[in-house]
Amino acid sequence: MKKYLYISLVFTLLSGACKDHKGTKTPDGGYTLTGTVKNLPPASLVILSYQQNDSTVADTAVIENGRFTFGGKVVHPSEAMLQLRHGSRFPEKMWESDTYRFFIENSTMQLTTEDSLKNAVLKGSVLTGEAIEIENRIRPLTDEIIALQNRMDGRSREEKLITYDTVQVYVDSIRNVTHRFIMSHPDSYVALQRFLRHELPKNFDPDEADKNFNTLFGETLRQTPTGKLIAEKIAIAKKSDIGKVAMDFTQETLEGEPFTLSSLRGKYVLVDFWASWCKPCRAENPFVVKAYEKYKEDNFEIVGVSLDAGKEAWKAAVEKDGLPWIHVSDLKYWKNEVAVQYDINSVPSSFLVDPEGVIIAKNLRGKALEDKLAEIFPDK
Repeated sequence: MKKYLYISLVFTLLSGACKDHKGTKTPDGGYTLTGTVKNLPPASLVILSYQQNDSTVADTAVIENGRFTFGGKVVHPSEAMLQLRHGSRFPEKMWESDTYRFFIENSTMQLTTEDSLKNAVLKGSVLTGEAIEIENRIRPLTDEIIALQNRMDGRSREEKLITYDTVQVYVDSIRNVTHRFIMSHPDSYVALQRFLRHELPKNFDPDEADKNFNTLFGETLRQTPTGKLIAEKIAIAKKSDIGKVAMDFTQETLEGEPFTLSSLRGKYVLVDFWASWCKPCRAENPFVVKAYEKYKEDNFEIVGVSLDAGKEAWKAAVEKDGLPWIHVSDLKYWKNEVAVQYDINSVPSSFLVDPEGVIIAKNLRGKALEDKLAEIFPDK
């Protein structure tokens, strides 16, 4: 479940249209965003928010005679959101808010709509145009993935395996489409973000990623927060790649006792990152249980690292799924320290470690796990 499920492979950035993407620089090198919104009640206002480095920038403009204006300067481009308040009150539920998402950059931008940001048209943002371009290319593939996942509940093991394989075909297609976009848009901030989300999936080659990152993107983009995050992820991947000694860690078990990974040296160990709320993890658990029962007497152990935030849900899932191996967690959700250490940004994820503590395989699921263990233990 890639924060969350495969769907985060697709960053659904925009909910409106965009035309005339040619940007115009403002005289002072900053940005100007003017908007025209018709048919609004009195006291309506619009809020602009976006990230700069580690801070959130927020600004508010009152809509007068159907118009509003924002101005400023960004250090680097950023995903931004406009939120429109109709009259004097905001909706009680955030998902009912009238919002528009786009990329803010130092240019002159104009937004127009009749009465809702959901139908807005933005001009003057090159990056927003690029984001719409790639989004339109991958949306049909995303829709297919969603439909397949919705049909997975209640299916047999064999049917689920077939569905997983089909989903993976669509995921690979998304990566291929995105890769072509990135290669055709060098030095684009949108391409940089897509590189982060699609070129750094599970099992990526860190050396190849490092080469592509430094070839495609100039120093300015590499020094943005997104660029620095990519560099950090590549560095971690080099430490946790196949052939490297697994980074040691200590966390508390369900029973409240400290457990250290290196205490299992001399055994083959599957380090399995999962969570009670992760449907693909729960669907995979029967296959992992089968493997454990078959090889547990043959120098094989499993360590489940949970990304749960609550102990009761974690414990209940372990009991319901019948997972008899070692379980650890610090109950910090995605900020689980071991998950951060290994740069886990999707679950299920796993590492297979040999008796010397060396990583010999990653993200084995279903039949792939069965085949690898059969290779290691041929006499079973």
